[in-house]
Amino acid sequence: MKAFLSHSSTDKEFVRAIANELGRQYCVFDEQSFDSGEDFKTSIENGLDESSVFVLFATRQSLKSLWVEFETKEAWYGQLRHKLPKSLVYIIDSSVQIEDIPEWLRRTLIRREKTPKVVARDIKFHLEEILRERQNPFFVGRSSEVEEIEQTLTPLDTLSPPHAVFITGLPGIGRRSLIKRVAPSILNLRKFVELRIGEGDSINDICLIVADHIEPYSTKEGLERIVAEIRVLTDEEALNRILENLRLMITAGELPIFFDQGGLLDNDGYMQAPIRTLLRQIQPNDTAYIFFVSPRRPQRSSELTIPVVSIRPLRENESRRLLTMLAGQSLLEVSPAQINDLAAYVAGYPPSAYFAIQQAKYYGMDLLIREKAQLVQFRTSVFLKHLAKQGLSDNEQEILRLLAVYSPLPIQVIAQTFDVSIEVLSGLLIKLIDLAFVATTEDGLYRVADPISEAATKAFGFPSESKQRAIANNLNEFLQNAEVTNTRLELSRVLFRAASLVNDRELANTTIHLAADIIKITETLYHERNYEEAARYGYTALEQRPDNLTARNYLIRSLIQLERWDEAESQIENLNKYAGQRDVYYLKGFLERKRGRTERAIEAYKEAEKLGRRGVALSRELALCYFVINDQVSASRYIEEAIAGHGDNRYVVDLWVQIATRKGDEQAARQGLGRLEVLDNPLYYLHRLSRVELAFRYAKEARDASIRAVEIADRPPFEVLAQLLYCEIELGNIEAAEKVLQTLDQKFGNIKHDVRLGLRCRLEIAKGRFGEAIAQSERTREKSSPFYKKIRYDALVGEVKHSALGDATRASYEAEIAKLGEQLSNLNIGDSVLLEVD
Repeated sequence: MKAFLSHSSTDKEFVRAIANELGRQYCVFDEQSFDSGEDFKTSIENGLDESSVFVLFATRQSLKSLWVEFETKEAWYGQLRHKLPKSLVYIIDSSVQIEDIPEWLRRTLIRREKTPKVVARDIKFHLEEILRERQNPFFVGRSSEVEEIEQTLTPLDTLSPPHAVFITGLPGIGRRSLIKRVAPSILNLRKFVELRIGEGDSINDICLIVADHIEPYSTKEGLERIVAEIRVLTDEEALNRILENLRLMITAGELPIFFDQGGLLDNDGYMQAPIRTLLRQIQPNDTAYIFFVSPRRPQRSSELTIPVVSIRPLRENESRRLLTMLAGQSLLEVSPAQINDLAAYVAGYPPSAYFAIQQAKYYGMDLLIREKAQLVQFRTSVFLKHLAKQGLSDNEQEILRLLAVYSPLPIQVIAQTFDVSIEVLSGLLIKLIDLAFVATTEDGLYRVADPISEAATKAFGFPSESKQRAIANNLNEFLQNAEVTNTRLELSRVLFRAASLVNDRELANTTIHLAADIIKITETLYHERNYEEAARYGYTALEQRPDNLTARNYLIRSLIQLERWDEAESQIENLNKYAGQRDVYYLKGFLERKRGRTERAIEAYKEAEKLGRRGVALSRELALCYFVINDQVSASRYIEEAIAGHGDNRYVVDLWVQIATRKGDEQAARQGLGRLEVLDNPLYYLHRLSRVELAFRYAKEARDASIRAVEIADRPPFEVLAQLLYCEIELGNIEAAEKVLQTLDQKFGNIKHDVRLGLRCRLEIAKGRFGEAIAQSERTREKSSPFYKKIRYDALVGEVKHSALGDATRASYEAEIAKLGEQLSNLNIGDSVLLEVD
């Protein structure tokens, strides 16, 4: 499905920009498609034969060109033979009039355009129209939502219909489909421009995002000029430029859709200030229209009203109809009973239906029905993990792993990163697109589909450091090519993320990016446990957006993980200016827990709960605190509360396994491990597996799992190395344990002082050097922690049992042993209670 681009060599720069925007897979452009060993005439004939759309770029020079004349005649013959179904003409020279166009082409669509990106989107739209005619896509149900949005756009009780509409619903549930169903008939807009608004995007940032999609530029320098212009605009000037560009999109037949990536609504669900400002400026008689799409419903505001349409799950009869149509398209024989059975598990979520039918194609309907609970549920990464085991190749998993972090990407960069040909990669991408795991953008780039972006990272993990560095290098090389034009801003932002995450500061500093990118990197680095860099980016983000809660939240968490207590406390105080007290108390609780002050942590968390803080994170934190102090009743209550609503949360399941292990319930612990294997990164699943094996006295199996965890990690986390140390001690491998402890000190010498000291004490106890363990324990900073008390108790018992001591010393040690024994009598804990994954 390609477009043949007919043009004069004098218009090469403009057409080259369009060709790069479309991508090789969507166009025939002489520089990309014509074989050097083949004569020009044959190349033209072959190019037209494989094309579905003929595109003429009309200028004085092209209309005089003998080669363009030949291409136009050949296209006419192709249309007569019904081999070339559509033709388009773009006049890009102001001196050309319609009567100058070849007569047969005057009956086609003729437009005057000056922006390569707009032309490319228009061509892509017509290619997709032809494809849609062949594929007969399904749009099931939604009659009430269609009616609601039609009534919203054409109200009978007012002369001022809205120019902005808010669509809410889960990713993948049909938000785009609904807009694309209604907008052509009501607004006469058949093309769509997706604009992703990130957290921290200002009016100027939004202005740049919109300008990138409509303002003309063909070179790197052209984009840099636009960026420089917009950076110095006042808010009012930026707002006016946004509105002007939105009106240009409407004139071009394109509907702008703002997708929420943290930039539309704040934490409480109210419109962000830049969006409110924009909406106030759209007048009832304006030609600009905007649709907003978010997974959350906005809170109503007295100062600003905007119609909201919520997309609900499909009704059961609609799910049955969709499953039936999909099965028919796939030539699957299914009975009404089987459809009824599957519909209950699809739960009204269209991606579940697509996934179920794809699975039936692979494994048969009978197997699907028998194992439907494991196969069909799309709400979590469960289905991805299952598919990874039985349906996706290693390369397909790697592509998803990469696109989940770095989207969108051009096909050339993906191919270069995986060292495969574009032809091979195209086959892999086609399967992922068929499964609705990967989507193409209107600019011809590839991105992970919204419904699975988070699940893919959960299921397959983060890309390796080598792959990330390859992406940074390959994408930088791609952007250095002067022919790369209208996707430059979006790809530059991806490059900034890649360069930042591999700590290539020189490259990151030369790359165009927005504040939203810095905020997102802060969050990503925190989750990847690179706390030093997360803190650095957190401070940078707050320099640009001091009121941003996400940046400050992850900065505080990073400082706590780095044990920079004073800085963390200072930032929590600053948080008071921007956030509610419930969030402040929550972070105070996190700080106290990490400092080993568990009782204080519980007090802070309970205060946050009293002030209205809810959710899985708070339930898990309270469960963990009660787990640490061995209040099993409270720990179980909070973990069961978390499991009930978030049984697919890996942190919750992980703690569930720990609690079951503490209780000595091996069956429940292994049941939880089975769920954790599906949900968590293999690194942390193996770590938890090792802890369970060691707790139930399978030391060799525990060490095997721990070694596997260390081997698959680019940078093994502290707790993973610490667990390996415990295993080596348990098996009597003292020399190996010494090496692991040395690695811990080298890599984590600035944090977890007490825990590293406790590990050294445990190693000294294993050597029988109890006196040295007692001496080392004196250096512990937080002597009220159960961790310290357990180590100290074991060292004292060993010293009293094995050493000749003076009477006074022995009496002192025995008194301390009795006191510690009484304190520890109700605490059934192991040394590693403070080493849990956060």
